[in-house]
Amino acid sequence: MKRTKSGAISRAAGAYNENADAIALRMRVFGLSEKDARDQKAATFIGRLCMAGRRNTTDGITEAQYEAATEYLAAYANFQKAVKSPNALRTGSGGGDQGESADYDSRCRRWVQKFEAIQAAVQQEQGFHENRGSNMWAAIDYLLIRDEQHSHMIGDLRLALNAVGHHLGIIQRPKRRIVESAKAA
Repeated sequence: MKRTKSGAISRAAGAYNENADAIALRMRVFGLSEKDARDQKAATFIGRLCMAGRRNTTDGITEAQYEAATEYLAAYANFQKAVKSPNALRTGSGGGDQGESADYDSRCRRWVQKFEAIQAAVQQEQGFHENRGSNMWAAIDYLLIRDEQHSHMIGDLRLALNAVGHHLGIIQRPKRRIVESAKAA
């Protein structure tokens, strides 16, 4: 029996095989290698898209877009807490903090303002002429919030995550080209 330096029985070997069923399921369902299936990102569709992006495939997202996705989810969760939305689908419990602390009001206002600013950035990107055929809101809802797999929405999700990343300063803004006919007008 292996022991640690302090003499206690080591649990390291058990921890490696602890989630063997979940890892085997990820390998079978998503076609991942064992190393990829053990990665924590393999648990979500966005994480698997990020892993695909790391392999330099065209069907993934970048690390910066993944970071923007996690920031969006954190802002969404904070917004849900701020408005005391019951999160019955995930936790089965009621709304947010019932103990109204001194700075609770200001913290909730900041959370709401941040989420509304992120939504405004996505809406602005949605309104650009070159993005008129995309549905970024559906991509955010289904792929990011609900964690469903819809491969036809990945392009729209990339655009939405770029907008979130630009707003939060995670992704550098590209210079927009002005069309010559628009300059003359």
